[in-house]
Amino acid sequence: MSSDISNNIKLELLNSPSINTDLGLKYFNNNSALYIKILNRFVERNETLNLNSLNDEELKNTLHTLKGLASTLGMLHLTSIIKEIENKSDKILINDFTQELSEIINNIKNII
Repeated sequence: MSSDISNNIKLELLNSPSINTDLGLKYFNNNSALYIKILNRFVERNETLNLNSLNDEELKNTLHTLKGLASTLGMLHLTSIIKEIENKSDKILINDFTQELSEIINNIKNII
């Protein structure tokens, strides 16, 4: 992927309300090609994720992993929802999580 294309994608992502691209790129040392690669992997691994199908231990581990990755990628609202689920053990928030995750995945798929 050329740097011009990467920069165009980065600029489009900047307009996404679900992803703070500046923060994400900061964690990737402004390497937009690597950032985009990890965003693609995020989509591949999570587009069929169903938290309701996980047992309590799997849910805890999955949320913990996603929280770190989402934070690193600049997905601050998703990170906030995950923290609430973890802190309150509130499975009702899983619907909010699923909606936000779906929105993020759709945004990434439409841009990249």
